[in-house]
Amino acid sequence: DLFIGAPLFMDRGSDGKLQEVGQVSICLQRASGGFQITKLNGFEIFARFSSSIAPLGDLDQDGFNDIAVAAPYGGEDKRGLVYIYNGRASGLNAVPSQILEGQWAARTMPPSFGYSLKGATDVDKNGYPDLIVGAFGVDTAVLYRARPVIRVNAALEVNPTILNPENKACSLSDVKVSW
Repeated sequence: DLFIGAPLFMDRGSDGKLQEVGQVSICLQRASGGFQITKLNGFEIFARFSSSIAPLGDLDQDGFNDIAVAAPYGGEDKRGLVYIYNGRASGLNAVPSQILEGQWAARTMPPSFGYSLKGATDVDKNGYPDLIVGAFGVDTAVLYRARPVIRVNAALEVNPTILNPENKACSLSDVKVSW
């Protein structure tokens, strides 16, 4: 599989004018041969969506690999965003499951959170891949630690499936009720 970043990609906005939004082209190899090509466009102009892309491994332990895509000048304050996309059987989910915002300790730090990414490394040795995010011109990085995901599935079965409202007989064996 191949992920190609085009941070200067331009697309037509709703007004018909070209806008720089960035794009990731995803080339997934198929077992039958050939490639399935899909594209993810950025969400805001001049954010440089796809400046860096990192494989994350299987964050949610669903059997499909996930990726991180940075927009180092994205967000309300233009300090940078990193989008987490989850893999699935048909490819990559087109909607990010999580968006990380640039969070630096001092205001003197430059924008560009996500300028560099390193994923698929289990830094804390808990069995889940972590993500390291850096910015341009700083000697600091942020470590995002992955943790276990709990999935709960419940089912309700009614037996019999149809109840007769006319049948008012109810019996409980070996039950004593006192008032």
